[in-house]
Amino acid sequence: MNSYTYIRKGIVALLFVFAIIACEEDFGEVGTGIVGQVNFETDMVDDLDVVAYNINYPEGVQTNGVPVGVLGYYDDAVYGATTSSFLSQVALSRTNPDFGDATVLDSVVFTLPYFSSVIETDEDGNTTYELDSIFKNTGPMKLSAYRSNFFLNDLDPETNFEDPEIYLSNDIGTTIPESILMGELLFEIDNFEPNAEEIVLQTPILDEDGNIPEDPEFEISERLSPSLRIRLDQLEGVLDWDETLLQREGDDVLLNINTFNDFFRGIYLKAESVSGTGSAILFNFGVANVTVYYSFEGDDDSGEVGEPTDDGRGEISLEFSGVSFINYDNSETTHPIFQEGFNATQDTVQGEENLFLKGGDGSIALIDLFGPDFDDDGVADQLEVLRSCNVIINEANLIFFVDQEAVALGSGVDEPERVFMVDFDNNSLLFDGVIDATAGIEGPVSTRTNHLGRLTRETEGDLTSPGVSYRIRITQHVNNIIKNDSTNVRLALAVSQNVSVVNTGVIGGTGSITEAKRTPISSVVSPEGTILHGNLSDDESKRLKLRISYTITEDIDPNSPCGQILGIEE
Repeated sequence: MNSYTYIRKGIVALLFVFAIIACEEDFGEVGTGIVGQVNFETDMVDDLDVVAYNINYPEGVQTNGVPVGVLGYYDDAVYGATTSSFLSQVALSRTNPDFGDATVLDSVVFTLPYFSSVIETDEDGNTTYELDSIFKNTGPMKLSAYRSNFFLNDLDPETNFEDPEIYLSNDIGTTIPESILMGELLFEIDNFEPNAEEIVLQTPILDEDGNIPEDPEFEISERLSPSLRIRLDQLEGVLDWDETLLQREGDDVLLNINTFNDFFRGIYLKAESVSGTGSAILFNFGVANVTVYYSFEGDDDSGEVGEPTDDGRGEISLEFSGVSFINYDNSETTHPIFQEGFNATQDTVQGEENLFLKGGDGSIALIDLFGPDFDDDGVADQLEVLRSCNVIINEANLIFFVDQEAVALGSGVDEPERVFMVDFDNNSLLFDGVIDATAGIEGPVSTRTNHLGRLTRETEGDLTSPGVSYRIRITQHVNNIIKNDSTNVRLALAVSQNVSVVNTGVIGGTGSITEAKRTPISSVVSPEGTILHGNLSDDESKRLKLRISYTITEDIDPNSPCGQILGIEE
């Protein structure tokens, strides 16, 4: 997690305590005056006003500090194609290394493990895997890796190195020339596709003298989960790893992490679609690495820290760590959300027909509860009336219907299973999210479902079935607004790959790191998108509305403002 997380554990704990106290006081006051006097009646109002519209990221969105990497090509049936590349610093697994005497390079291996799950393991130990977080694999693409010549800063020089540096999703090709990232070639694959097969490593069985026989037999030395794994030393015309690392023993460039970062500035992973095919891959860059294997005489320090080894074989790794970021290229799409001036076209007073949710360098929806403020006193007119009504809010939900006609070009499997909602004005979780501790057996996809409901589909349990709606429960948030006079803040809705990740990223061009507007990081790493009915949808039955279940605590005149808003009949 990055240092920009605005959800502090201490603050959350205090909010939790204060909210509980507030709720207890509210219910206590109501109960004191009504027990034995009024018959409680529960009802629902499902047409409270909501204004919703879209915003995109005209100057990009922060993609450093993300929990996972994104790499590849994703062609969305609605939004068009996006290509994602990844740039990262690398760190030596040990600094100021001793490689022993008469050192010889044996092999160099690049490894990028995929997310995967075990399906079964047979009696011989062979494991069958299923890949996870691979989106829309439509065929091969080109994948290249380069030694980068661009220095990635931890801190922002423009703030006298007081604030963290922010890298945006469109920096490559704008503020960072791509040519400076494409130094010495590490590898190039013209027809790359992710593979779900287990990787089995074998070693020759030595003879009695410890030598490899002329016709050796082999034994399994290691089993690895599915990964992109390439022997770099066998490729022609690429980086000379012997000269780059092994021959530099004792040089200052290997002395510590700072000197090495200045010497070997990073690795740039570049994806390209060759014929309109490809896939978007989410990966754990923290376990990706380049490992250099070598032989030597005497002792070296490749064993436990501080303990030299004399077995004649050693290794040293370049591990993806430090500063890294994702770059998104949306140049192949003409959808309005990617056009300059899109935000100026949005009606922030009346709302919009459709809500466009797109991950990556895409767009989110902003929601204003309780409609307009016609008397211009700073509070929505509908909210002013509701605050005067003595009712108990039992449940409050926003129901977002998928515009199935608009997304009909795609497949149900391409629709995001989860969406994420935050307080956009204060960059924080809603209290409903703070107290939702639900965790399902399916992992993040079934987490926090009380607050953030999963996508309901036409056929339950069928992930290829068209999506119908998302239900967002905001009961505590609405109670705090109506009963405790909390500020009626704007809410932001975004697609999400993991609603457990609460970090946010700066929206480019909206201010300094402390003042900027932000968007959920879990949306920034999501390739998927959807289209929802807005509050002005042509289909009135699917318009976005706030639905509240309430209990009346006193008689209300049906013709009064409260009675009219709550829909109380005579």
